[in-house]
Amino acid sequence: MAAILIFTLSNILGALQWHLLLRSQNVGFSFGHALSYYHVGLFFNNFLIGYVGGDALRIYDVTRHAGSSTVAVSSVVFDRFIGFFTLTSIAMVVSLFQIHQLTSFKAVYIIGIILAVWILIFILLFNDKIGSAFGRIFTPILPRFITDKIHAIYMAINQFRHERIMLLQIFGISIIVQTLRILTHFFTALSVGVNVSAGYFFMFIPLVALFASLPISFGGIGVREQSGVTLFSTLGLAASKVVTFEFLAYIVGIIATIPGGVIFALRREIKREISESNEYTPG
Repeated sequence: MAAILIFTLSNILGALQWHLLLRSQNVGFSFGHALSYYHVGLFFNNFLIGYVGGDALRIYDVTRHAGSSTVAVSSVVFDRFIGFFTLTSIAMVVSLFQIHQLTSFKAVYIIGIILAVWILIFILLFNDKIGSAFGRIFTPILPRFITDKIHAIYMAINQFRHERIMLLQIFGISIIVQTLRILTHFFTALSVGVNVSAGYFFMFIPLVALFASLPISFGGIGVREQSGVTLFSTLGLAASKVVTFEFLAYIVGIIATIPGGVIFALRREIKREISESNEYTPG
């Protein structure tokens, strides 16, 4: 129950983070709209490949209401990037405090490499000259209409660098969101009798989340559990325990995002009723 409540709170704050990004792009969404669209995306992330499916629905909803696919893609991509960047940063900081207790430094090396990649991407996104130079590499390879669209999305993301207060706000919110999502796994582990320091969860779960987000499985099923076993087995935990609490974390995610499924179903039903009403209206 604690895991469900914590994950639900993280979803509300995650929607607030995304809403701030949309508002900075002059998208006239209320927080209620952002919250509903965010939950629809989260719900479908549980069943579609990687996290691409749910994000595609968010992009569709913003495009439909804002009339700009560029704004939609840039807000969702940057929202996802901030989440991964914060998640990896948390893992790096915690690993530095836990490093004296580790028998293997492989996880720390992987975290460091991934964080370095995020920092490089951050520089590319916010530095016009470096970003443009990098983009010119692909100009001869990709069709013109694709490079033009990518450039438009890049410039939309690049404009976030002028919103310094907003960036501080979303980074602060993201730290809370990612902390809560890591604690979700910690509490599901407690529910099956695993007694391991929470610090290890702050080190390992970011890696598990990153691997699970790769577009190689539906909802991260299998990848999440296998990567969890690989990491937590270094602490002497039985594979059966790790698979159990990781699968429970997945179930918690489904339960906490059910409102998104309900919203999507009701929205489809309302559209169908309106369509039928127009079909049978005389004249």
